Amino acid sequence: MSASVVVRGSGSIGQRHARVFRQVGADVALWPVRDRGPAAAGAVDEATGAHLLDDTTGPDAVRGATLVVVATDTSRHVTDALEALDGGAEKVLLEKPVAPTAPEATALSEHLRHTLVWVAAPLRAHEGFRHLRRLVRHLEGPASAHVWSQSWLPDWRPDRDYRRSYSARPDEGGVLRDLVHEIDYAGALFGAPTLLGAAVDTSGPLDIEADQAATLLWSTDRSFTVTARLDYTTRPTSRGVVVHSPGGSLEWDVVRAVVRHTTPEGDTTEQVFDHDLDRDIVMGTQARAALDLLPTAPADERIARGAPASLAEGVAAVRLCDSARAAGHASGDERTQKEPT
Repeated sequence: MSASVVVRGSGSIGQRHARVFRQVGADVALWPVRDRGPAAAGAVDEATGAHLLDDTTGPDAVRGATLVVVATDTSRHVTDALEALDGGAEKVLLEKPVAPTAPEATALSEHLRHTLVWVAAPLRAHEGFRHLRRLVRHLEGPASAHVWSQSWLPDWRPDRDYRRSYSARPDEGGVLRDLVHEIDYAGALFGAPTLLGAAVDTSGPLDIEADQAATLLWSTDRSFTVTARLDYTTRPTSRGVVVHSPGGSLEWDVVRAVVRHTTPEGDTTEQVFDHDLDRDIVMGTQARAALDLLPTAPADERIARGAPASLAEGVAAVRLCDSARAAGHASGDERTQKEPT
């Protein structure tokens, strides 16, 4: 008997989840937030091939579902995840970020079934990431790392006005929420972070009120010092991480799916992971792992399989972003006060 998956939300990411879970053999139903009416219920969604649900059939389908994917707007994530848990879903896969802020995730973290909630983290499903993590664990001595994700927001959804997207909203968008994947995988690579400083820019070339760019500095419990640059204001797109240590340097170019390893003597080897260039393959790895996940699975086992992040890891990433936003805005206020009038 195939697994049953209900995808809550029918936007672009919800449709991708529906399509990918069908590709890995699950029986998929799509439950849009905007109810299409009883006439649509039971029909097949042309874009994904999934069965359509309405507000009457959706709750029944959640009861006993192998997995409910929450792919709605960030402001709805916690409410929709709680509805899935209380409705009888066996597990929940929650799109990032868990919530607009870490305190808003408290009700979910305190739920009796919170260990059955996982947070989508497709960068962990990249072969390049898993190879890089194996190499990082063999580095000697204290190390530094720089993580970045830089792109041009209007290019994300060329068929839509970027100013009307959730990314533009200051209460649920901005780079510190949209690009939280970088914070998550950095934690998996380098250890638990302690923020040392941040600069957050809400001004820039984009006509939005949300954060357009952020630069963070933190240390970790594994003796790494990490900087991160996240922005919507750069062309062409660039994404990756570079690590420097006495034992050599490592670099993961996410866009080109390449991992480079340079020894202390300067010898460089380069490995290309072609499967990482196909987003559906990457999300398929995560989908298969999510269907099989047990709440007792050790972190190393989960990461080795390309599985999603735990709820605790997802909340920790949001908490670091909250701290960065507070520190960055405080620094901006201080600079403004010191400017001569």
